Amino acid sequence: MYVCFVKQSTLFNEVEMDDKTAIDELVFIRKVIEETKKAVVYNGKDYIFWGVLVIVGMMSTYIFHLSGLYFNYFWIWVVLIPIGWIFSIYNRIKLKEKHPPTYSGKLIGAVWAAAGIAMTIVGFVGPMMGTIKPMAISPIACIIMGSAYFVSGKIVDVKWLGNLSFGWWIGGIVLLFVTSIHSFLIMALLMLFFQTLPGIIIYRKYKQTMTAKS
Repeated sequence: MYVCFVKQSTLFNEVEMDDKTAIDELVFIRKVIEETKKAVVYNGKDYIFWGVLVIVGMMSTYIFHLSGLYFNYFWIWVVLIPIGWIFSIYNRIKLKEKHPPTYSGKLIGAVWAAAGIAMTIVGFVGPMMGTIKPMAISPIACIIMGSAYFVSGKIVDVKWLGNLSFGWWIGGIVLLFVTSIHSFLIMALLMLFFQTLPGIIIYRKYKQTMTAKS
C-alpha cells in the first residue's frame, strides 16, 4: 500500500513538473516573439539610409549616362557602399546603448548582415574578377533582398514585411530582361517603394513606441 502511494506521488510530481516545463516553454516562446517584433522596429534607420544611398547611386549612374558623362561608374559605389556599412555599424552600436540586445534582435541582424555581405561580394568581387556582368548585379541583389525580407517577415510574424519579398523577386525577374540603362531607374524605384518607404513606416512605429514608453 505504501509502495503504491509512493509511486502515485512520484507520478503526480512528474506530471506537475511536465506542466511547469510546458508553461515555461510557452512563456519563453512568447517572450522571443515579443522581443523579435521590437527588434525589427529598431532597424528602420538602416532601411532608410541604405535605400537613399542606393537610390543616389542608381540615379547618378542613370543621369550621367543619359548626359553623356562617361567614366567608370564603379567608383560611385566604391564611395557609397563603405558609407552604408559605416552607418550600419554606427547605428547598431547606438541601438545597443539604448536597448539591451536580444536573441531575436541578433537573429534579424544576422539575416541582414548576411544579405549585405552577399550583395557586397556580388557587386564588387564578381565584376572585378569578370565572373559577374555589371547588368547582372541588380537582379541578383533583388533576389537576395527578397529572401532577406521573406525570412524577416516570417521571424517577426509581420505579413506586410514578408510580402515585400514578392516585390523584390518580381523586380529581379524584370531586371533579368531589362539590360539597358533604364535598369538603373527601375532599381532606384524598387529601392524607393520596397526599401525606403517601408523603412520610414518602421521608423515611425519605433518613434511611437518610444514615445509611449517615455
